[in-house]
Amino acid sequence: MKNKVFKRYKSGLYALLFILGIAVCVLFVDMLTKILTDGISVRIWDGVFNFVSVHNTGGAWSILNEHTWILIVLTFLFLIAFFVFNYFFKQRTNLYLVGFALVVGGAGGNLIDRLFLGYVRDFISLDFLGNFPVFNIADMCLLAGVIVLCVFFLFSYPKLNKGKLKKQEKYVLSKQIKLYKKGDL
Repeated sequence: MKNKVFKRYKSGLYALLFILGIAVCVLFVDMLTKILTDGISVRIWDGVFNFVSVHNTGGAWSILNEHTWILIVLTFLFLIAFFVFNYFFKQRTNLYLVGFALVVGGAGGNLIDRLFLGYVRDFISLDFLGNFPVFNIADMCLLAGVIVLCVFFLFSYPKLNKGKLKKQEKYVLSKQIKLYKKGDL
């Protein structure tokens, strides 16, 4: 019984609801923090960590500055491709779903700002890193999601495929043994 529920959970409607649940939470926290910090600067730990309101019309490190429409189109294309990949990718685990949801929530948070404001509201400044760009919760979740997906594809996914290949090899071997016993091989 537990295996059936877990299997259903990782595919179809359950996976979609899981992804949407995390993504909506990311969007909510991102939008709330942007609203609360927009237009203000707060010194938290001088020289280390501060909230500084910045309106960024480009991407990270102001890449494509003043070309917001290109970033909007690229984000839409990325999200469409990402969802198409997810639709056809069937070896989902909780790790994969969390990473996927964080990426979708992070990309969505910045996309909403670009669509409605024409810029992204950034506010987290890590002063101890020198000339490091100011960023927001959506950026953090996007990066965390990419890291989680990298961990999944580097470490978990090969193990899933290894087990699958062993099952396929056993199946082929059993077929060959049956053919040999029949005398057809």
